[in-house]
Amino acid sequence: MSRIAFIAVDWGSTAFRAWALDHGGAVLATRTGPDGLKSIENRAFSEVLDRHCGDWCAAAPEAPVLMQGMVGARGGWVEAAYAPCPARFGQLTAQATRFEADGRTIVILPGATVADDSGGHDVMRGEEVQIFGAAELTGRGTAQICIPGTHCKWAELRDGVLTGFRTFVTGEMYQLLLQHSLVGALSEGTDLRDGAFRRGLDRGAALPLSHAVFAARASTLTGNMAPAEVASFLSGVLIGAEWAAQDQPRDVLLMASGVLADRYAAALTHFGTPFESVDADAATLAGLTRAARSPWPERVAA
Repeated sequence: MSRIAFIAVDWGSTAFRAWALDHGGAVLATRTGPDGLKSIENRAFSEVLDRHCGDWCAAAPEAPVLMQGMVGARGGWVEAAYAPCPARFGQLTAQATRFEADGRTIVILPGATVADDSGGHDVMRGEEVQIFGAAELTGRGTAQICIPGTHCKWAELRDGVLTGFRTFVTGEMYQLLLQHSLVGALSEGTDLRDGAFRRGLDRGAALPLSHAVFAARASTLTGNMAPAEVASFLSGVLIGAEWAAQDQPRDVLLMASGVLADRYAAALTHFGTPFESVDADAATLAGLTRAARSPWPERVAA
């Protein structure tokens, strides 16, 4: 581990991920754990970092640590103020928060914020690094980016500038509807039923969302939908409404993995929207490596 140039950390609400990287950006080792911010008591951030990465720190005492995600939120280790959009990647790195902990340099990237014409505001932490990482991986400076999740993000990248984004609470609404509502009360199982999912996509794209979802209950009560189809139908309705809210979805970079990658890819294909898939973990690492070049050019090769 003597070759460690820096340590990169993606620290969210529910999970901790870290990579030890060499001067060329190659991954030497990886650590993951369920130590998200929600589980940390008595502000024991330093202790969690040491538990996961203490041997790396001992082997490379001069190696700095670059972090992204909710670790920089209010209530995190140290708050890193949001960078306003439109934002270039250099603005994110310039606005990063720097401090010392246990004799080690810690840098936390800031996240991004945007205001819309109605006076509403939106925020992201971590996804902005993924967006610029995906741009580096694909060589695309202009794209519409979709990042599925509990709170799905749709962002616009134009000529290397993050011009804006919108958050859709699709994953959270799906869980609430399925587990805590009359709309999803008749559901049985969550295995994907393609036909029900596609019907949901079309309904969600065509009708107001609060009306569209009720068909999950009404159709089941009238015998027009099997209980095993409800979960797939609701998933389709929510994703369909999300797709319909975009301004002519095009040239989409879909940044996801696992079930969500499959589900959103099926939706984009259904609607005839061209897209390119980018692995979310690879984009995170590419973005963090790119960010590390700014404060530590001597440690990270261009």
